[in-house]
Amino acid sequence: VLTITFNNPKKLNCMGFEMLEAIDKEIETAKRNPEVKVILFKGSGGRAFSTGANIKEFEALKGDEVKRWIEFGNELNNKIETIKKPTIAFIDGYAMGGGLELALSCDFRLVTDNAILCSPEVNNGWLPGWGGMTRVRRLVGEAYAKQIILLCEKFNAEDSLRIGLVTRIISESELSDFLKELLEKKATAYALAKSAVMDENRTTYGSDLDFDVLAVKISQE
Repeated sequence: VLTITFNNPKKLNCMGFEMLEAIDKEIETAKRNPEVKVILFKGSGGRAFSTGANIKEFEALKGDEVKRWIEFGNELNNKIETIKKPTIAFIDGYAMGGGLELALSCDFRLVTDNAILCSPEVNNGWLPGWGGMTRVRRLVGEAYAKQIILLCEKFNAEDSLRIGLVTRIISESELSDFLKELLEKKATAYALAKSAVMDENRTTYGSDLDFDVLAVKISQE
C-alpha cells in the first residue's frame, strides 16, 4: 500500500503547487512500480483530509498562473481517477473544495463519523476547477449535485453515505481490513473491470462484449 499523506495540519492540509507536484510525482511512480498494489490518501493532524487550495496562494495567482492551477489540478485528478490500481480517500474530518475534488477522483471514499464534506467555492466567488462538478453529478445525480455545488451545503458522514457520495463509514482501526480486501484482488481483473465500469458509453453489444470475453481470458492467464 502506498500511503500519500497531506501534511499541512496547521492549515487543515490545504494544498499549493508544491504539494500538488509532490502528489503527481508519487502517482507517476506508483504507475510504474509493480510493488504498489493500492494507493491510500490521508490527511494528517486528525482534523481534516484536506480543505483544498491554499487560499493565500490561490488568490495571489495571476493570468496564466490561474490557468496552470486549474489544468494541473485537473490533470492530477484525472491521473488518480484512471490509474489501474485501487485508490482510496480516507476522510477523517473536513474534505472541502479541492480536497473533496481529489477524493472524488478515487475509487473509494471511506469516512469516519466526524467527516464533513463540502464544496464552498461558489460562496467564495469561484467554481470547483479540478473536475469536481462533473464527478459529483456522476456520483449523486443532478439534484444533490446542485445542493453540494450551488448551495455549498455541508454533508456529514451519514448524509454523505445516504446520497452515495461516500463508500462506507468506518473507524481508522477498520481501515486495515478494507486494504486487505483490496490487496487480495487480482490486479489484472481489477484494472480491466475498473476500465469498463468507468466507460460512460459502454453497452452490452459489439466491441464491449468482445472486451468482456477478452478480459476474462486475460484474467485467467
